[in-house]
Amino acid sequence: MLRNLPLSASGRLRLLIGVALCSQLLMPAFASADPAYDALIIQARHGNFSPALTQLRQLSAERQTPGQVSDHLIIAGWAGQDAEVLKVYEAQGKHRNLSTQALATVARTYRNQKQWAQAEAVYRQALLREPNNIDLQLGLALTQADGGKATEAVQRTRALVAAKPEDPNRRMALGYALARAGLNYDALFEFDQAFTRAGDKPEVAREYLIALQQARLPEAALRLSAQRPGLVDAVTQRRLEGDLAAERVRLAEYATRAEKERYVVADRALQDYDRLITRWTPDASAHDDVVRWRIDRLGALKARARTADVVREYEILTAQGVQLPTYALRWVAGAYLEQRQPERAQTLYRQVLTAPDADASYRVDDSTALFYALLESDQVQQARDVAAQLANEQKPRVELKGLPIGNPNDNWMDAQQLSAQAGTYGGDLPGSESGLEALVAKAPGNVGLRLAQADMYRARDLPRRAESVLKETEAQAPRDIGLEVSQAYTAMDLQEWRQLDVLTDDVLARNPDNRQVQRLSRLRDVHDMAELRVEAYTGKSFGGGPNEDAGAATGSRDWGIESVIYTPPIDEDWRLFAGAGYATADFTEGTGQHRWQRVGVERRTRDMTIEAEVSNHSYGDGARQGAAVSIARDINDNWQYGGSLGYLLSTTPLRALNDGVTANGGSGFIRWRANESREWKLTLSPSHFSDGNDRFEALLSGRQGLYSAPHVQVDLGLEVGASRNSKQDAVYFNPKSDLTVLPVLNINHVLYHRYETQWSQQFQIGAGTYSQRDYSTGGVGLVGYGQRFRWNDVLDVGANLSLISRPYDGDRERDLRLLVDLTYRF
Repeated sequence: MLRNLPLSASGRLRLLIGVALCSQLLMPAFASADPAYDALIIQARHGNFSPALTQLRQLSAERQTPGQVSDHLIIAGWAGQDAEVLKVYEAQGKHRNLSTQALATVARTYRNQKQWAQAEAVYRQALLREPNNIDLQLGLALTQADGGKATEAVQRTRALVAAKPEDPNRRMALGYALARAGLNYDALFEFDQAFTRAGDKPEVAREYLIALQQARLPEAALRLSAQRPGLVDAVTQRRLEGDLAAERVRLAEYATRAEKERYVVADRALQDYDRLITRWTPDASAHDDVVRWRIDRLGALKARARTADVVREYEILTAQGVQLPTYALRWVAGAYLEQRQPERAQTLYRQVLTAPDADASYRVDDSTALFYALLESDQVQQARDVAAQLANEQKPRVELKGLPIGNPNDNWMDAQQLSAQAGTYGGDLPGSESGLEALVAKAPGNVGLRLAQADMYRARDLPRRAESVLKETEAQAPRDIGLEVSQAYTAMDLQEWRQLDVLTDDVLARNPDNRQVQRLSRLRDVHDMAELRVEAYTGKSFGGGPNEDAGAATGSRDWGIESVIYTPPIDEDWRLFAGAGYATADFTEGTGQHRWQRVGVERRTRDMTIEAEVSNHSYGDGARQGAAVSIARDINDNWQYGGSLGYLLSTTPLRALNDGVTANGGSGFIRWRANESREWKLTLSPSHFSDGNDRFEALLSGRQGLYSAPHVQVDLGLEVGASRNSKQDAVYFNPKSDLTVLPVLNINHVLYHRYETQWSQQFQIGAGTYSQRDYSTGGVGLVGYGQRFRWNDVLDVGANLSLISRPYDGDRERDLRLLVDLTYRF
């Protein structure tokens, strides 16, 4: 509140109030012509109030004239005795014919005491006598502004300014009324006009400085303070310095002219806060300001990507009992999310969204952040609910006065994008695809939409389609960090290793603190590691012939293990590998053993993977060398073909090797894949055994997704296999021809998921038929259970236990089998 101050006091608007109301005191016409009394009044005029007040206090109420009561009120007002002014007025002067100056003093005093209605009433009483008195008009306007009638005050002072625009007092009164109405920038204009006309007067300069502060222009206010030493007190000065630091916190969140300058403003803000906190912490009177600086400093730390410091300082503040405002909780929540503490983040974001002073303009941003906090804490359905609710809340258009159809609402588009993207993370990829494509049709130039669409295509195993979308987007925002990160992921999927390196190096150099960039860098580092693969199995067969413990195909009590190690990439495309393995099983004719070692080279380029190896095999009564080459080539996102040739095939049955029989041959395949949930593959594999047998095998396999949710995926697989052999009576299982039809229901259930760590379990249930020439058709049943654990992008280990029952040569055999596999990068 702008106070009405006496001539001897200091404060705001002294030009407007003090001079106007203190320079017009005249000896009341009805005062007694007493030279002694006149001398007391003259002394009071010169600042010696006590003698006159002592004399007036000693007069009984019955003996005081209206003039003496008026003098008492005016001199008490000069002396700053507000309580005495109101006591005398209400006891002795309320129903007297007081002077206009006395009424003005009483009105001013009521205003000082924040008794707005009483002040307004007395001002109006005085104006009945002197309706053109500008000081009374200004006093009434200021009182209305303080008393919640800012609109009336603005109208009144605008009329006064229009009548005399060169009067700085009127300009300042209008500025004050505008400030009380919340129009700080309009107020600044009026104070600026007053400063232009009377800037040499300290009270005008002081009010102009305060207006700059209220208009969030602390830097300009501090320049004026530096030009006019002593213009403001130490408290105002330090608060202005704090406001400047806060302004720099706000500016630090905006994009800078150059990426390398993104932390310059934040660093300046931190320097300001460190200096202020160090200087003023020992001063107990500055405690509240220091706390506010510590809170606002969190924003500078957040902008500087020092999120661990944000969390640490927040926890110190809360331990000290400090309640953070809503805007600061938003910084802390973001810091917790960056620090991978999404549970803490979601709690704070919910608090921000439900706060009484929640800013509606931040609702979409805060809800989006809450969505990702829920997603990262593996509460996928709750995250989707937040996205759906946000999408329903926002209107497509913003209604504006004068525009019948309004303007497009950017928040609506952002909310719709989030809702559509939610399907990508929530197991509804088809819904996400249709939703994003519909939005892109409405806003083809929206970069965020196109990036979301590309991410969705990659999730659907359609990297080339994602690449096309990103290439189109590149023309609009070629240096966008999100665009380059998405392009790098797509390059990884397409085995464009050099492009991956260029893009990753670029974004890492430009913004190393970005979480997306850090994640990309981590995956690139993992790709560049060496790789170890281990596969092991063991099993036991029951039935299959006269010996109930010997399986016809795999033997009984069989087990095996193979380890292969790959070097880190060489010249991007190449990897060398070496491996060794061992397998053994018991057959009716004895125990078979097979040891092998292999070395080779792998080349991975866009659309093609080639692998070649030489091997050494020890089995039966000797050792032989083998070789193999394989290729897989992508035609597009949907079609792939490939094949392999092998000398001494690794797929040769152990029972054949145990009998000294080897096999050479090859295979070819073609695969069609619609998306991540549907594919078919046909494989043809001819081979020639050293005992003269020619085998031809065909396998048609397919998969169709049936159900997908955040933690459960169900698909139906189908295998149709057929084979034909030219030789009869081989020691190994060798039917003339056969046909297997086996549908399998596969269920994957995620038990735990936390960033790069995932633990899941798998169920398999299958039932089909097996037909073998010269034997009747029999049923095939499969039951399986497994678990898989992935950790930190470098470890993937799984185990599966299965029981399959099927006939061989008319005899039913049951095979209990355990498979274990491990992939580790280092």
